[in-house]
Amino acid sequence: MLKRLPVVLALIYIFDRVLKLVAVAHFFRRPPAPAPPVWPTVTLIQPVTRATHDLNATLRTRTALDYPALQQHLLVCDAADTATQSLVRTLIAAHPGWQAKLLLAAPDGGAIASKITKIETALPHATGDVLVCVDDDIALRPNALRVLVPPLFQPGIGATFGLACYTNWSNIPSALMSAFVNANALLSYIPLTYLTDPFTITGHCFALRRTVWHAAGGLSGLPGRFDDDHELARRVRGLGLRAAQTSLIYDVDNRLGTLAAYRAQMRRWFAMPRVAMAPFLTPREQMASLLGSAASLIPPLLLVLATLRRTRVAWGALAAALACFAGGYAWCERAYLRQHTPSCRWPLVVVSALFTPLEVLAALAAGNEIEWRGQRLRLARGGGYEVLE
Repeated sequence: MLKRLPVVLALIYIFDRVLKLVAVAHFFRRPPAPAPPVWPTVTLIQPVTRATHDLNATLRTRTALDYPALQQHLLVCDAADTATQSLVRTLIAAHPGWQAKLLLAAPDGGAIASKITKIETALPHATGDVLVCVDDDIALRPNALRVLVPPLFQPGIGATFGLACYTNWSNIPSALMSAFVNANALLSYIPLTYLTDPFTITGHCFALRRTVWHAAGGLSGLPGRFDDDHELARRVRGLGLRAAQTSLIYDVDNRLGTLAAYRAQMRRWFAMPRVAMAPFLTPREQMASLLGSAASLIPPLLLVLATLRRTRVAWGALAAALACFAGGYAWCERAYLRQHTPSCRWPLVVVSALFTPLEVLAALAAGNEIEWRGQRLRLARGGGYEVLE
């Protein structure tokens, strides 16, 4: 039995991976949602905060969006952040045809305003029939709105969101994060849609019709909470509508300066939904989530078995699983993400397959304390948090 275990595990992993790749291929081959009879006007609400990424490069992509109706761009900076305000004003001046406006948000506490406060600051100025919220580290591809908007006008759809492609390979922590996301985003989110309706909204970039936003209450009452993405999805579902996963791919420039920052982000990513979302999922949603992620633990387990047993069969099973992982990664990257992992970073892609699932387990098993926006927080069920010293 022990001799056969590595082979059995490798076959399970390959079967799981192939099923997910088939789901991804089927998803992207589906015909797109038909264009609405009249393209609606769109307001893009864009909270902007000082950051380590190239802010000018990401914001500049918003000036090149290909959309057949009026776009209104609201960029919300912190009132005290004069450097970022200057960058935004320069960008607006360089693109006189760009319908963009700079707004200032008062801080919640300290020097900066939260993302929710910035969105709430922009809402009174929004005129579009569709509201699109976009983080400042997101580089939108030219067809983004043409993909994101049409499904909103299909029966039963209340919100739409896309899929992230991480593009920062500048150092080891950033490359590890890019490898993790690009290896798992398509193969996690898309197959899940075949098992259950999406139960959250990816907050990087999402859209709602203005009427749905107001009927759902938008993000009102959420300052002081960390679960705005999950709560907005719950509010949309409370209206009897669904959040729809679209084929929109957007690029994320996420630079992490140290391995400690990488570990802190991983812990935050998995602690937040564990506390705020998982307790409220239905048994079907919990089972779908478990089925979608359990196989990722097989490569680390195969590595342990190969190291302990040191047999040709065990090492062969590990090699087969890693070959399947790498092949699927390369195919998704070339066919759908349309990005290229630098050859010198491919060893980190393999490291991600072997060790990042253990990092995820550690994050899930850790307590409720995280680091977020320069503060240490203790998360509470229901979305609240306490700022620690």
